[in-house]
Amino acid sequence: MALYAQTSGDQSTNSGSFVPIPGLTLIIPEGAGISALVILNVPNPYARGNEYPGGTFGISVNGTVSPVTATFTYNELVPASTGRIPTTLVISVPLGIKPQTIMGMWFGVRNSTVYIDSPASLSAIIG
Repeated sequence: MALYAQTSGDQSTNSGSFVPIPGLTLIIPEGAGISALVILNVPNPYARGNEYPGGTFGISVNGTVSPVTATFTYNELVPASTGRIPTTLVISVPLGIKPQTIMGMWFGVRNSTVYIDSPASLSAIIG
């Protein structure tokens, strides 16, 4: 079984800690002895800021963000232009005795603002 959610429209965050990415929420079913492979794909994010800007992405399970995260930053203190930095994060989530809520999460690194202006997705492959 595969589950899928996708963003639409332009989005941004300047949060300094994890907040949900609007539109990237899935409910995975209960199960015993199997896991879901959860994939957060953000193909064209960029960031703006004054101190090596960047973004961090995560996946939460029932409100707890996995310690496995994905981060991008620029190599210049204040980049002359904001190149796109494709970012993908993959984790395994054991199925529980009841359904679980999976959410794509993000925040700006060092007070930067992170932008998404093309579809990002959250997928779960169960089996």
